[in-house]
Amino acid sequence: MRSLLAILVSLSLVCLAGAQTPYQNLPAAPAGDAAWGGYALPAQVPYQPTLPGEPMQCMPNSANAAWQMYPAVTGPPVDAPNQAVMLDNLAPGVAPMAVPADGGYLGTGEPDLKQSLIPPGSRDGFFQKLRFRATWLPAPDANSIGWTDLRSEVVTALPFFTRENPIIITPSYELHLLDGPANLDLPPRLNDAAIDFHVFRVWDNHWIGDFAVTPGVFADDHSFDSKEAIRINGRAVGAYAPTIDLKYALGVTYLDGGWSKIVPVVGVIYTPSDDAEYQLVFPTPKVSWRLNSLSPIPGRDERWVYVALDYGNAAWAIQQSNGAETVLASRDYRVLFGFERRLIGGISHTVEAGYVFNRDLKVASISGDDISQGATWLLQVGFWY
Repeated sequence: MRSLLAILVSLSLVCLAGAQTPYQNLPAAPAGDAAWGGYALPAQVPYQPTLPGEPMQCMPNSANAAWQMYPAVTGPPVDAPNQAVMLDNLAPGVAPMAVPADGGYLGTGEPDLKQSLIPPGSRDGFFQKLRFRATWLPAPDANSIGWTDLRSEVVTALPFFTRENPIIITPSYELHLLDGPANLDLPPRLNDAAIDFHVFRVWDNHWIGDFAVTPGVFADDHSFDSKEAIRINGRAVGAYAPTIDLKYALGVTYLDGGWSKIVPVVGVIYTPSDDAEYQLVFPTPKVSWRLNSLSPIPGRDERWVYVALDYGNAAWAIQQSNGAETVLASRDYRVLFGFERRLIGGISHTVEAGYVFNRDLKVASISGDDISQGATWLLQVGFWY
């Protein structure tokens, strides 16, 4: 009942967000502008409750992107396409910097890859985004566990060590509510409290390095002081971008969970137009299409549909009913079908339905095979500002 109530509340908030039209009187974004910015790479870290899955979705047009904007531009508007503009509001002692108004790289006609990664809607300051997500997996049978996730996070950015090279810091908290058979002797609640540190760099306008580390505490209500509760996840991914629209990614993620700790990241990211995004990267591919008939203001207010695959792998320190301390690990695969509204300057939202299969649990104090869980379906809603 609590799980269903949480989902209904989230759906109500999504409906409220969908009623917004803050840009109805503004002109459409110029042709060629990115509809939604992002980092250079896809969701390198597979979906799992222990990691801030959203911050790690680092694609252009990702609703989860965050960035430290360039300082505000003062003076008259720049009309000439190649006219340079000066940036003010810099730190004391820092000389103003001129950048070409057309985003050219090093004075050439080649588009600036780094500029293309800065998302519209990012904020000029410490605070970047606030996000919430609710996920519901009903128990498919009497021997399986129902699972509800309630996640919130705040995305912030600081210079590292300049404003043009920020570090994105994302503290997050996620509550997991378990509803299952008593014979499994599992706690009713699990907690994730983590903080993600994420940086990336662009070299020679074609090479991108993406790095993140995510320490956190993952435990039930009685095991926060257990050494098994402290876990550190991370990733290191490189990408080569022959053009802004095409990127090849290769790297690894480290998942301090119960199954595979090292997961390779490999694939290609292709954005042939403003209407399609192909993030064909293992283990979390995603393909998205923009609905032009429902996107009144391209670049500012858009609707998208997508299909994606996620891989979950997480672990928590728990205490069983007899007082014994042990570790619970969970693993599953998810096929997701989603609808998303991307709204610059307002509350964006997404609604997803999916199928969850190959669900397995593992309890360290219980020897033998993994505890198989029945396949089930999924309902997920989220919004961000």
